[in-house]
Amino acid sequence: MSVHARARTKSLLAVVAAASLMLGACSNSDDDQPAAAEPTAPQSTVPEASDPTAPTAPATTKPDDATPDDTSTADTTADDTTPATTAPAAGPDLGEFQPVSGVPGVTDEEIQFAVVGTGPSNPAGYCLLECYLGGVKAYFDYRNSLGGVHGRQLTLTHEVDDELANTQVRMLELIGADDVFGIFVASLIPAGFAEAAAASVPLYSLVQSGPAAAGHENAFVPGLFCPDCLRQSVVHQAQLVGATKVATLGLGASQASVDCVSLTEQAVNTWGPELGIEHVYANATLPFGMPNGVAPEVTAMKDLGVDFISLCIDQNGALTIEQEMARQGLADVPVLLPQGYPDAQFVAANAELLEGDVLSLFVRPFEADQTDTDIPQMVQAITSGGYTFNDQTVQGWINADMAVTGLLAAGPQFDRAGVIAATNAIAGYDAGGVFTRVDFTKQHTAYTGETMISDGPDTFCAALVRVEGGAFTLIGDPDAPFFEYSWDRDWVEPVASNCRA
Repeated sequence: MSVHARARTKSLLAVVAAASLMLGACSNSDDDQPAAAEPTAPQSTVPEASDPTAPTAPATTKPDDATPDDTSTADTTADDTTPATTAPAAGPDLGEFQPVSGVPGVTDEEIQFAVVGTGPSNPAGYCLLECYLGGVKAYFDYRNSLGGVHGRQLTLTHEVDDELANTQVRMLELIGADDVFGIFVASLIPAGFAEAAAASVPLYSLVQSGPAAAGHENAFVPGLFCPDCLRQSVVHQAQLVGATKVATLGLGASQASVDCVSLTEQAVNTWGPELGIEHVYANATLPFGMPNGVAPEVTAMKDLGVDFISLCIDQNGALTIEQEMARQGLADVPVLLPQGYPDAQFVAANAELLEGDVLSLFVRPFEADQTDTDIPQMVQAITSGGYTFNDQTVQGWINADMAVTGLLAAGPQFDRAGVIAATNAIAGYDAGGVFTRVDFTKQHTAYTGETMISDGPDTFCAALVRVEGGAFTLIGDPDAPFFEYSWDRDWVEPVASNCRA
């Protein structure tokens, strides 16, 4: 293998691990909230596709002679008998049609976007581009059925597979296209963010794109980026499942994974002792794919009496570890999984292995109360459209809502720079309650552990769900399903919160 090939492989492994690890990242919050309620575990209440009632699509203010054609590129299996998407009770803001000229990707009929991401070549094995694209399309279907934005339909003019290694090239092609207003990015190896910033092209991407997006005012992700922040959440999560001895596992080929193991160990060592929790085992040297298994590592954890394992690895690696734990009689030890919510099919297919495991979420759990949120509309649009439902799909929906929120904030005389500026002025955004609020005025800062405490938001939020009987249950209060955590180095008891904007 050449030097260049080895370097590319090492970089790929790092990003594969980071993509899985950052799915549990949490957005910011700084409002005072009531004290936490005693944790409960209600059964899953994910809405069925047949529940919502049909909306009446509000009329736009666009002149009759400029009625848009139905040019949506959404790939949907819905037919005339499919229940329509549920609209918010008060109806959404549709904006106002005004002629706009000289803006790439904007016609009198359409606002045109592109999606680029990693398709079947994703070595991590999970559904990335296809599922993310489904979330974007589902949102566009929903929004267009209500009247679109500023009298125009939202369309996708490019759906591009970066084939893993060609992200930079594909991004440059889209940046220069005259039928692209903004770009949705679901690439395993994000690239081209600096070039898009120079061209003032709005980008909307996954939370795991935080490192690529940091510092670029045009790039919006559902969270903040802080590579060395200690999080009180992992200690509290161990406490919630009754653990006293914590272990952490990571991949040696990924610096992000190695750092995750180190930060988890530091967090437990910092706040665990006063809660009766200790970190007893850390291994950040596992090979990607675990070709030789993990029997020695699991034996070591068993001998140390580990009763909670935090994983800094990919989803497939997590299953490998779970299988070995079951073989050695550790099936009852809860594992903090890297991803898998809200993929009901994944959980049901691996129900026995995953029983009792937990996931930390930055999206509002579907098992919580959904009153006054857009979650029912999202679930209906995704399921009725026939799209695969996983965490990437939810992020696609969130990113599409970000784009529309920015367009509305910019007003009817919008352009790329105006949308970027208007979005960056939004201090509280939560995609209609789909995830925890984020402050776009602070999002682009690449925080450190020290600057987060001095300059960042006061708190961050995370929810916790447990796998029980092949389904998810909530750990917490259905009315305030998130726990709100301090960034302080002194332990601050978390409180139950809605974490809404």
